Amino acid sequence: MIRPSGILLGILLTAVSVQAASAADCNADAAKLRRAETELPKLEVAPPNDRQIVCITLETNVLFARRLAAHVQQCPRSPYAKSAETWAKTGSNYAAQFSSKGCKPAIKPYRG
Repeated sequence: MIRPSGILLGILLTAVSVQAASAADCNADAAKLRRAETELPKLEVAPPNDRQIVCITLETNVLFARRLAAHVQQCPRSPYAKSAETWAKTGSNYAAQFSSKGCKPAIKPYRG
């Protein structure tokens, strides 16, 4: 039977703890995304004649889609992996509307 040396054992334990920390970070980030998703403004209820509200609604949803995409890239096993493609399409659609309506960015970028 081959026994790992102290150095090899240390490397293996470090790798396992890094994976565990990464999984915890992914779970915490997924929980934050879940809360943020429940608070997203709905374009369907934004007053169509109030350009400012429509622009902020579009921008908020575009930024959420980007944040979700970044999360799934870092955490491919996230519960959000299944909805990432749908959110990418939604984000692209909202970004196109944001541009076509002449909206200007008003929200500071998310910095984690």
